[in-house]
Amino acid sequence: MVDLRVLTTLPEGFVNSAAKELHALLGGPTLIHLKGRDSSALVVSILLHGNETSGLTAVQELLRSTDDLARDLIIFVGNTAAAARGERRLDGQPDYNRIWAEGELPEHQLAQQVLGYIASCNLLAAIDIHNNTGKNPLYACINHVDRRFIRLARQFSDTIVFFSEPHEVFGNNIARYCPAVTLECGVPGNPEGIAQALALMKFALTGFEHGSAQREHDCTVFHTVARMTVVQDSEFTFSPRPTSADLTLRDDLDSWNFRWIPPETHFAYCNAPAKKSSLRVTDDAGHDVTDDYFFREGNRLRTRCAFVPSMLTKDERVIAQDCVGYIMEPYPLSQ
Repeated sequence: MVDLRVLTTLPEGFVNSAAKELHALLGGPTLIHLKGRDSSALVVSILLHGNETSGLTAVQELLRSTDDLARDLIIFVGNTAAAARGERRLDGQPDYNRIWAEGELPEHQLAQQVLGYIASCNLLAAIDIHNNTGKNPLYACINHVDRRFIRLARQFSDTIVFFSEPHEVFGNNIARYCPAVTLECGVPGNPEGIAQALALMKFALTGFEHGSAQREHDCTVFHTVARMTVVQDSEFTFSPRPTSADLTLRDDLDSWNFRWIPPETHFAYCNAPAKKSSLRVTDDAGHDVTDDYFFREGNRLRTRCAFVPSMLTKDERVIAQDCVGYIMEPYPLSQ
């Protein structure tokens, strides 16, 4: 069992601690519920991935900047054990951003405790703060196309991604109770990402419910429709030239994030048998749709159609633990 700690005051030293020091300070996943002048609460989730530290920095800057919170602030500090080692998750751990639907693991039970506590509060909004490893712009993710969600997201970025899968993420499950947004703040330590996350938290604490509606057509919304993964037990690498690996991804792969890739673009080299691929694409229903997006031409894997990718990464550990990236399409807000 992973025990949930609930604190009503900040532990001494929290605002000056590095992410690697939090496990010693907190002892594990922790909810910190700080009272404000108004009982409606802003929920902020940080360190669901232990190496994504911008959320911690932004929260620390927020806490240093005010002694008098306008409303309650509930901070969930996630995978402190992984943070202590500077890793996304430890071997043998589930992904802490894939535990929020029901399951049998102790971490699933922990997540249900967190959701149960949060749901009992008077919620205003929720913000889940992340980093990524590839070359991506700052962008916000929502799980419901709702004006309240969009208003919150647009305060962070004009680029918004709507997704429904994976459904086990924190944002998708907390969105049952209040408007929620997931922030992608660039690489860890990116000053712009930290500043924008801080600005969004201040906005939510002081004026979210009174904010003026912004014109929908002023932002770009993408819909994630598929996920790219490496087939299990396939060897992969990055190179501009063919290698002996099962899959050789282009070494400039992450430069394509949030850009249209034309049809017949060379995406990778593949040494799998003819017409097979070590790259798999699955849609939101879990169906294999690889052939809808890629085809083989000799040992080259090419795009069959134009699409916009996101979160393409060259981090081999992230690919092994999660995915190569996502495929998106523009989402008309009129829907």
